Amino acid sequence: MFTEVTNLASPNMSVVGTLVIGSVLTVVLQEAPLRVVAMSGGNTAGSITSARLADIIQCLRAGQQYEARVTQISGGAVTVEIYPV
Repeated sequence: MFTEVTNLASPNMSVVGTLVIGSVLTVVLQEAPLRVVAMSGGNTAGSITSARLADIIQCLRAGQQYEARVTQISGGAVTVEIYPV
């Protein structure tokens, strides 16, 4: 288990527009296509990219749950801190 700070890739601007600093997103593993996404209220806010993505996927598959807290929003760029729950 670890924490990771990263930016959301391919942000969904309609969801990003509802986020504020401190918003907590659910981190979900999608299998087809294989990707890790941050969800807000059932909607995808964006994909998680990280040098440790393989570790995150392994932990999610093992049952560890993660959340992502929004730490910065600059235009369409959203920075999140991913942490275990």
